[in-house]
Amino acid sequence: MQQFPFDFNDLPTPAYLVGGWVRDRILNRQGKYLDLDFVLPEKAVEIANAIARKYKAGFVILDAERQIARVVFKNGTADFAQQMGHSLEADLGRRDFCMNAIALECHELNKTDFAPKAQNQFVDPFDGISDLKAKLIRMVAPENLADDPLRILRGYRQAAQLGFEIESLTRQVLIKLAPKLKSMAAERVRTELGYLLSIGNGSQGMMAAISDRILEDWLPSQHLNLERFAKIENVISSLIAKFPNLESFFSKQLSGDRYTLVIIKLAALTNSTTALESLGLSRAEQRWLVGILRYLPQFIKLLDQASRTEQYKFFQPTLEFFPAIAALAMASDCELEAIAPWLERWLNPQDAIAYPVALITGDDLRKELGISPSPKIGELLENVKIAQVEGKISSKQEAIEFVKALI
Repeated sequence: MQQFPFDFNDLPTPAYLVGGWVRDRILNRQGKYLDLDFVLPEKAVEIANAIARKYKAGFVILDAERQIARVVFKNGTADFAQQMGHSLEADLGRRDFCMNAIALECHELNKTDFAPKAQNQFVDPFDGISDLKAKLIRMVAPENLADDPLRILRGYRQAAQLGFEIESLTRQVLIKLAPKLKSMAAERVRTELGYLLSIGNGSQGMMAAISDRILEDWLPSQHLNLERFAKIENVISSLIAKFPNLESFFSKQLSGDRYTLVIIKLAALTNSTTALESLGLSRAEQRWLVGILRYLPQFIKLLDQASRTEQYKFFQPTLEFFPAIAALAMASDCELEAIAPWLERWLNPQDAIAYPVALITGDDLRKELGISPSPKIGELLENVKIAQVEGKISSKQEAIEFVKALI
């Protein structure tokens, strides 16, 4: 039984759980992060605030006009919304898909005879439970999707997430309404794309959305590399299978709630950094995207035969995101056998080419050789690094003698 962050007896009767948690409960799924949505007949914000105070949790008003508030606990969030319309059924009738328009009176969970498989426990006016059994995504009403066009993209994300199929008429409506996505704020579109691409098989949902031209105003098809994108998930899986230590790289946060996996998939998808400008990427995401696409062609050329110096010079500007370049190279049909030695170097912090230890510093050059501070010092230190990488020198004294011979 899933543990909840507060006692539902603190809520009035009736109080309904709705949306994703109810859907996942019926499907016997449990997410990593608890995300609860409640519909209350009245005083939703006031009740949410009381819950937050009692349990010393965070409290945020999400929409004062519509009376929606969020309580933030350590292990999840709970959103409380005032019922829309004259009844719970009317409220559910405003939702996106039938599988998300199912409610459960939360006090039912406290009953010893509660059975999540029993349909009579749920309020299900649009037969969403049947859709869950059929693995089908079906709209409640076209106008609900038109009112919030981001729901169009969400349909493809949830299809990929659950392994469901979008019902034929619903898909036709999604395609027809797709131009409305153009009016959405870039941050909302980017966030929803992030959710889609962070799913293990998110590429499948993305390919379906692109095929239906859902994202044409945000990701013009002429700038996309669908062949490479179609391979990237399998490539990443195979790299992690061979190099388990890469898993932390592909799953880490890049900035805020933005993950490396998402920007790597976006890099695999596009041939042009300008194609993604409209998404409003963070500075860190832009840096990765530009770096990956800039250095990818150079890396593919170096795979044929690269000297130690060429490898060193390539690693220096790309260390932060090198495995992403390796993944895109594999998705571009380069062989793992050729890429593996590079990844072994990147994974080894003692590697003399990827991570050469400085034999001397600028201070050493000033003190030992009397060289005045100038750009020349940087040039000399780089020459020392190259000689070190090539195996010509291996100690501080040898480095000093090497510099003496240069000046």
